[in-house]
Amino acid sequence: MSENSNLKIALTNATDLLNNNNLNESMQQLEEILHVHPYNLKALSLLLEINIKLSDTDKAIEIINNLIQIEPDNASHYEKLIKIYQFLNDDSGYEFALIRLHKKFPSILTARLISNIYIKNDREEESDQIIQDFFESDKNYSDLYKGIRHVKAGRLKLAEETYKKVIKKDKDNIDALRLLGLLAFKTKDYDISEKLFMRVLEIDPTFSLAWDNLAKLFRVQNKLSKSIPAFENLIKLDPFNFEALVSLGTIYIKLSKYHQGINLYEKSLTIKPENPRVYLSLGHALKTIGQREKSEIAYHNAIKFYPFSGEAYWSLANLKTYKFSKKEISNMKLAINKNIHPNEQIQMHFALAKALESNNQFEDSFNHYKEGNWLQRKQIKYNSEEYKLSIDDVITFFKSNKDIFKSRANIKNDDPIFILGLPRSGSTLIEQILSSHSLIDGTQELPNIMAISRDIKLIDPNNGYPNNLMDIDTSSFNDFGQKYIDETRWARSSKPFFIDKMPNNFVHIGLIKLILPNAKIIDARRNPMDACFSCFKQYFAKGQHFTYDLDDIARYYKDYLRLMDFWNELFPREIFTINYEDIINNPNKKIRELLNFCNVEFENSCLDFHKSKRPVKTASSEQVRQPMYKTGLDYWKNYRNNLDILINHFPDYDK
Repeated sequence: MSENSNLKIALTNATDLLNNNNLNESMQQLEEILHVHPYNLKALSLLLEINIKLSDTDKAIEIINNLIQIEPDNASHYEKLIKIYQFLNDDSGYEFALIRLHKKFPSILTARLISNIYIKNDREEESDQIIQDFFESDKNYSDLYKGIRHVKAGRLKLAEETYKKVIKKDKDNIDALRLLGLLAFKTKDYDISEKLFMRVLEIDPTFSLAWDNLAKLFRVQNKLSKSIPAFENLIKLDPFNFEALVSLGTIYIKLSKYHQGINLYEKSLTIKPENPRVYLSLGHALKTIGQREKSEIAYHNAIKFYPFSGEAYWSLANLKTYKFSKKEISNMKLAINKNIHPNEQIQMHFALAKALESNNQFEDSFNHYKEGNWLQRKQIKYNSEEYKLSIDDVITFFKSNKDIFKSRANIKNDDPIFILGLPRSGSTLIEQILSSHSLIDGTQELPNIMAISRDIKLIDPNNGYPNNLMDIDTSSFNDFGQKYIDETRWARSSKPFFIDKMPNNFVHIGLIKLILPNAKIIDARRNPMDACFSCFKQYFAKGQHFTYDLDDIARYYKDYLRLMDFWNELFPREIFTINYEDIINNPNKKIRELLNFCNVEFENSCLDFHKSKRPVKTASSEQVRQPMYKTGLDYWKNYRNNLDILINHFPDYDK
């Protein structure tokens, strides 16, 4: 019998053994064949199949590389190698295998896949380049390359004409359609951009780059609910897309779907387990839902992978109940003197101040609060005199135009309960008490009233807000009221009442009374010394620009009181003023008064507010999960020697 005949019989026998799942016997037979015929493609292919079934990926990769050497022009070998690296979640191997395939068999598909890898790893320029290089090398895509070059040079009209030229020849050219969509995105023609991306995905629902573009388009427009399915489709096509997982997680958090967001953050960390930014986001989410210990672990991991993370240290301090170790305090002191980002340095000062405060080192603590505030104050624009004039304008307008309230909206909704005032004045405590009631939903600091005020300003920018309220009729007030109810729906459950805790809404009480005349308004107040100094001690991530200078804070507080005096005169008995100190000293009485104002029956759960499991997003999240305590009353006195500015503004409270 000839050698070829023996080889054929041996291969048939090995195949039969494999088909009958006798893997080890089949493997032995194939290894004997390859000992004699090391380049036999059939034997190598069968042995590859066995090793894949046995999950011996190292051996499988070795065999595929042998196959590529023997048959360098067989694309299927490269594709098998890519699939194995995908299975292993080996990003570098996957990228290398893809590049090998693309170099040997350049195609738009492989160019896109490599481009996606670069995007996931924040290599935007390389992502663009791989696509451009392919477009330049293939005459069928040369016009698209020209279009991209036009965009980079700022010749947007020429780019548009070029892409449209390609689409005229091939109406289903998904690359041209997507690039035209990106161009519309760039020029903020969002409706056109959306239509083009959707058209691309109708033609090819597996085009992951288009899903990525569509998801980002919705996110930029704050259409968070619409961005979710786009990101989900992207992740379905590319389960290990780190950026997509994090982005979708963040959207879920913004929509108060905390557990879904946390799950996605945790999944993203299996891909990049040393990413401090994700650990920070995870810590914030865990803190919000009351998982304090887990949030601490997340913040510590952020510090582990980035030791100079001022935000991580401040996040630990902002738990209010965290006790820093001597080593952590030492590390913070060292970090402050390093050449770190100004924002990290500012937050490090605030964190260190809180750590020293917990050790009763009040003088050193104040110095760090002062330094952190000074550094932050340099970065922002705030003028207390200009703010005073803006409050004057509000008072003057509504004093001169009281008749405007005859045109109040007739919208019947009485669901909103606005808690407003100065930050750090007990508003989170009030919210926690009220939201412990079976009929009241706690939400968060909603920006919608301020957004409506900006919309009204745009009616006549020259006239300005609130003056242009005179240009609005009753039906428009109705529309704005309904707009507020509709656009806040996402933050609520099915309870009949809900809370909007944006403190700065005290400026817009006139507007609230015009568009939501039945809304309840609660003015949360606190001893001005404690309130003002507490603002000074708090690092606010955004807004609240008045809080970084003691004199600015005091002036802001006085303007707030002045405006509230006016509102109370204008709307007698329609605003409920409650002092933090009164709640602490007589909770039963004050909570009953509070509920009575909101027209709901007393429930014992409101006294047990600290047992509530609801998410709390503010700085007081950990404090309101504890029973009431009096240690915060007159706390400013520990820093009395450093607070002459406040004392001069509020001498009656220096007792």
